[in-house]
Amino acid sequence: MNKESIVKIISCNTDGAKICAAAARISTTKGTALTILESDRPAQKDDELIQKVLSSGHKSVIEHAVFTIAFNNVSAFVEQFLIEFRLASFTVKSRRYVDFGAMGYYIPALPDRAGEEYCAHMDYLFGEYNYLIAEGMPKEDARFVLPYCFYSNFYCTMNGRELTHVLRSIYWGRGAVYDELRAIADQLKSQLAQVFPSILGEIERPSQGEDIAFGNGTGTKFAENNVQLVSFPHNELGVLKMACDVAGGAWGYFGSDEEMIRYVLAKERKRELEQLHYSFLLSGVSLSGITHIARHRMQSVVIPPVATVDTGRFVVPDTVKKDGALLKRYLSAFQRTKEIMAELFGRADWDGQYRVYFAMGGHELTVATTMNARELLLFFSLRTCNRAQWEIREIAAAMLRLLRERQPLLFEKMGPGCFVRGTCPEGRLSCGRMAAVKKEFEERR
Repeated sequence: MNKESIVKIISCNTDGAKICAAAARISTTKGTALTILESDRPAQKDDELIQKVLSSGHKSVIEHAVFTIAFNNVSAFVEQFLIEFRLASFTVKSRRYVDFGAMGYYIPALPDRAGEEYCAHMDYLFGEYNYLIAEGMPKEDARFVLPYCFYSNFYCTMNGRELTHVLRSIYWGRGAVYDELRAIADQLKSQLAQVFPSILGEIERPSQGEDIAFGNGTGTKFAENNVQLVSFPHNELGVLKMACDVAGGAWGYFGSDEEMIRYVLAKERKRELEQLHYSFLLSGVSLSGITHIARHRMQSVVIPPVATVDTGRFVVPDTVKKDGALLKRYLSAFQRTKEIMAELFGRADWDGQYRVYFAMGGHELTVATTMNARELLLFFSLRTCNRAQWEIREIAAAMLRLLRERQPLLFEKMGPGCFVRGTCPEGRLSCGRMAAVKKEFEERR
């Protein structure tokens, strides 16, 4: 099942160093933006300038260099590690729509006996996945039994500053204990040496430590109440009124709070909503569900290490609960994984770093996130939609319900795209139930 993991920079600024050097010069050099860029200077001079500016702490100059990277057959753990970086764009092969039964999985460099035990268990889990698919289970539910060593493929675009941040985090921070991550970082470092060598100094060991490496212990247990609103503004409408006044909306001219909110929601640039921040504790979210949350860039999200999953806690979808035979197979897969992890990681020949590959898509973690009201508007329009994956849809609906209880005047106007816009944005992929969905969210007010 093993295949070669390849990470390749497939696109970048053709004159990345020249552009970054021009950015370094523009604040202290006479001339227009174009004349500074077009000035003829040796590449060595550009590199020296970039390094000098970076050493003085002005890192923004390398944000003008942009890289698109193909991650080809890397583990799902690598994907999870990377999508937590906020200043990047990701497009991932979907486990909801694509059959992963023959996708393969990452095999670490293990001693002979350990390697055989590892492959035997992963083959077993892939076999269970294929069985569930053959029995008619939707792919989005069968994926819960896939181990997090399964191969993921995705594209990522980030600027030079964020890329060096990623590499530092791998070499010296929270990813340092993982051989697979370091091998990927080595590939990227080698390619950067060819296309933009002047930023390599940014991935040297920092004078102050990066984040501590991921732990391998058991995560903190939280209350079973799945969705909790733990922090919120104490005067939402007052803050909105202030923001409208500053933005030139002259809130004093609004006849009512209702009129003000409709005005803000109708704007293209809803900066007023960004002044309102809400924090949630989301307990019992599957690893698969966490990927849907983490893809929203405009939030502050805290996700525990994958290695800290409680192997006794996992999602059981309704499609499994309805079939006794499938339920037995499904539960057995999680129980067997729990037992083999307890056995293997109690032995000296098993390194704790490999726990992450035994974590399954259905294993649960607790996530904390803070979003502003503008991001929540987008989050709810996508995640309460019937096209959203059922677990994240339930979480989003619970978040919205709590917010409507807290501030109904604002949040009763949020919901799926068809409810907010009056038309379904999904086109031919529409659920076909727009009238019923709109009525449902009207009645939840």
